[in-house]
Amino acid sequence: MPLAARRVTLDQRRQALTVAIADILANGVTSVQDNSEWDDFLALEELERTNKLPIRIGEWMDFNQPVEVLKQRRASHPSDDLRLHLTQLKGYMDGSLGSRTAAMDEPYTDDPGNSGLARYDQAKLNHMAAERAAAGFQLGFHAIGDRANSMALNAFGVADQVASLPPSPPEHGPDAHVIIKPESEPPPPAALRFRVEHAQVLLPADGARRSDFDRFEEEGIIASMQPSHLLTDMKWATDRLGPERIKYAYAWKSFLDHNVVLAFGTDYPVELINPFRGLYSAITRQNEAGTQTFQPQEKISLNEAIYAYTQASAFGEFREKVKGRLEPGYLADLIVLDRNITTAPPQQLLHTKVLRTIVNGETVYTASTAAKPSTTGAQD
Repeated sequence: MPLAARRVTLDQRRQALTVAIADILANGVTSVQDNSEWDDFLALEELERTNKLPIRIGEWMDFNQPVEVLKQRRASHPSDDLRLHLTQLKGYMDGSLGSRTAAMDEPYTDDPGNSGLARYDQAKLNHMAAERAAAGFQLGFHAIGDRANSMALNAFGVADQVASLPPSPPEHGPDAHVIIKPESEPPPPAALRFRVEHAQVLLPADGARRSDFDRFEEEGIIASMQPSHLLTDMKWATDRLGPERIKYAYAWKSFLDHNVVLAFGTDYPVELINPFRGLYSAITRQNEAGTQTFQPQEKISLNEAIYAYTQASAFGEFREKVKGRLEPGYLADLIVLDRNITTAPPQQLLHTKVLRTIVNGETVYTASTAAKPSTTGAQD
């Protein structure tokens, strides 16, 4: 049977998800926000029902689905489930920088006839965004190129005018003191906490035109970014963008300077799930060998990077009152490492090992009991 004609069974999905979850836990990640097919969510529900879901998952839904379908799916699972819940709608504004399909305002420097591919007409996108925001859905748009980010911001501006407030997140204990915090407190985003996933290249101010950083701030948009992308892209990003546009790429510090909520993730499996690789990238903006530096003015502090991976990411899924902090009253999700990453040299972040992962007070991974590679396979 041709591969395209094969149907993946629910059991196969459960098996694949179980393998991925084991890898995630081994890397010290206790919560993920996931964009998969609806059938994968059904498989996750089955894992939860059978007490085989050792991680917290916020599942995204397809922005392009009809609103009535999205409402039915949202109603099918309790919104206050702290183990598994449905959250934002994911839409794609463009492609990727590596393939030169990210939608750019001007042509690529190394491909002058190509400005990438925008996946929506702006008017249609605005209509769809407003319709879904009016139904109370959080929106998250994949946007890599500067044109794609502008399109996302335009749509959010329209959608925010009709946004219907979502249900309040579940309360869980006191709003305790923040131990690790950003160096400036951002203002609260708009009601539905709209997000841009990646936000890799933005437009600067130009005459009367505001910069996209200003628009993120003024419209309360979350910048959901993945610092590991820089380690992959820095080899060729300047060739794609040229010496001027590159100044506004992967611009973590500029977002923080504009009081934008900066939430970090990994984009697994496009990048490795390992968050310590992302921390290294965020604070050094160097390749893993330490031999190349990329726009070092956009480095951020370790505290800011940890905050982006924990409290800001929890905020991005309306869960900041239950997780993201190591404090009394919050969920007992934590990890034990083989070193103190707050005092270790930056290069040592790349060698950090997870000794134990705990979710809801239960140990779900230990390095000593992790499966070891088989020695019974083919030999050299």
